[in-house]
Amino acid sequence: MQLLNSLISHMTPLATQTGPSFWLPAPVSNFADTVDGDFYFVYWVSIFFLVLITALLVIFMMKFKAPEGQKAKSQNDHNIILEIAWTGIPVVLSFMMFWYGYKGYVAMATPPSNAMTITAEASRWFWNFTYPTNGASVPGASEDFNEIRMGLRDGSLTPEQAKERENIVLEKAGLHVPVNTPVRIKVLATDVLHAFYIPDFRVKKDCVPGRIGELWFEATEPGTYDLVCAEYCGQGHSLMHSKVVVHENQESFEKWLAVAASYDETLPFAELGEIVWKRKGCVSCHSLDGGNKVGPTWLGAFGSERQYTENDVAGSTIVDEAYIEESIRYPMKKIAAGYPGQMPVVKLTDKEILWVTEFIKSLGK
Repeated sequence: MQLLNSLISHMTPLATQTGPSFWLPAPVSNFADTVDGDFYFVYWVSIFFLVLITALLVIFMMKFKAPEGQKAKSQNDHNIILEIAWTGIPVVLSFMMFWYGYKGYVAMATPPSNAMTITAEASRWFWNFTYPTNGASVPGASEDFNEIRMGLRDGSLTPEQAKERENIVLEKAGLHVPVNTPVRIKVLATDVLHAFYIPDFRVKKDCVPGRIGELWFEATEPGTYDLVCAEYCGQGHSLMHSKVVVHENQESFEKWLAVAASYDETLPFAELGEIVWKRKGCVSCHSLDGGNKVGPTWLGAFGSERQYTENDVAGSTIVDEAYIEESIRYPMKKIAAGYPGQMPVVKLTDKEILWVTEFIKSLGK
């Protein structure tokens, strides 16, 4: 076993990378070298045998082909050394792959006791991050990042403008962590299966409804990195992405955390409600222009009559303050007619519910 560990440790530097490659982004976490080493070891072993077997196949076809007009003769032979070699070598290589992968898995599944804890909650189609140290709940802001990405694609934003807008969004959104600090992420899902994936960190974990999963990492380079859902979760799956911000030091992180979940309460309630609509992911399911999404549009909703089903019994009511609050706190109680019953429980404070209600009112009756 010591010989195997020594062999793998000597091969790892040859297989790892220091910057982005064709296959993988730049390694910026404590697990990147381990994962990259495993990947490239399997990759180069596969390439070696692909070339070797293909070359031998061509050589043997040319060397042992039957002369024209003559049928090939069967040549059954037995070579014990050859058979041991082509059985033993794959077994050894397979065991090396397993052992190296197993060691990496154990390390990734065992967070240190001093790791900082953050909860990542996945819902269709947005993320929400909670920091237990001060109770801050920060949105993933998928809709904002999608707008920036579309602006880059259609040319309405220059790269500099896109970066500026992204920085503004990240002042109160995204997953933020300090550099060189172990971070434990508890992942959960409120509706369907999702997957928490940060490609640059080489970490991924399924978010399963009704279960709490766990992963950890230690970011080694300050910067901004992509966070995506890696499990198909419905029509908005491709839009469910956010950003990870690695702060240069603990002081910078704590400064951000102190103001992350705050609101500028000098703004009108309707404007604050629009901020909540974006932060809490309401934008993913409720439009403001009358268009159909997963849930009813908010345009002209307040004061209108709403058909619904409650315990399979049809009914109707007027959309007022009480109905809005009930729909937020108990979303599966009265399901709007024509829409699937799949709204998760969105944790809003009394103030946030008030602001959302005023925002809906401002959209007309």
